[in-house]
Amino acid sequence: MDSKAAEFEIIPLKEWQQQRFPYWYHGQDLFTILIPFDDIEIRLENDSFCMEGNTLIFIGPAKDFTLRGSGTSNGYLIRFTSRFYERSALDRTLINSGLFFDSERLLKAVKSRIKQEEMKMQIIGNIQGYQSRNAAVTSLIVHNFIESVLLQGIWETDFDKELSRGRDSTVQGLANRFSILVHKHYKENCNVKFYADKLHITPRKLTNLCTEVWNKTAKNAIIDIVLKEALRYIENTDLSISQISYEMGFSEESNFRHFIKKHSGSNPLQYRGRMRKASGPYAH
Repeated sequence: MDSKAAEFEIIPLKEWQQQRFPYWYHGQDLFTILIPFDDIEIRLENDSFCMEGNTLIFIGPAKDFTLRGSGTSNGYLIRFTSRFYERSALDRTLINSGLFFDSERLLKAVKSRIKQEEMKMQIIGNIQGYQSRNAAVTSLIVHNFIESVLLQGIWETDFDKELSRGRDSTVQGLANRFSILVHKHYKENCNVKFYADKLHITPRKLTNLCTEVWNKTAKNAIIDIVLKEALRYIENTDLSISQISYEMGFSEESNFRHFIKKHSGSNPLQYRGRMRKASGPYAH
């Protein structure tokens, strides 16, 4: 395994259980996500945890664990370094959240909404299918997949209640929480006041803190997040523009096309064609 590949690993739990002290784990702060399809028992720091199948289990760095049994667990193990995953402020927020760093729990577990066959399709079809052909594309696909799992974990831990308790009220902390809220709710609401209310601050204060942290207004921060997600759909899926418009929460396809044109300079199909041409023969 080369140094680039060692930044992340996605393997079946059966295969991982059969390994003995994988060499690249030593000396690295690895974030772990277990996705078992069947009930399993985890041994972590002298404690045992019996976990149900179809669960997302998040284990922070520098924590050693084992699974009961030998080569009998169905599911997947995901491990990655912060160096591999951190590409934006949202990335830093997600991997430094209570999913991996919870002072009250050794591990965080939430029920997965992704069905077993769908999970297998995402990993086997999208990730392993590219792994031997194009490292850059594989890295992007893995990053996006991990992000989707982390976001699901955040939603399932009732993040809104954590917000209402006022955790991390610093300017950067509020900005990070705003970013996560937008990623959760942008499909149904892009109004600045909606997010200010959830953060228990005024719209003006929200805009001021966005300007301080990102040098942009709260409205433009929302637009940038929606645009990024829309362009990801356009570039990395084969969905029609009408389907993407629906997935993004736009009431009319024409409004979606106008939004993309206005904020990216290209209409959706032009953008898709340009990005796939730049990506070469391994693009979707």
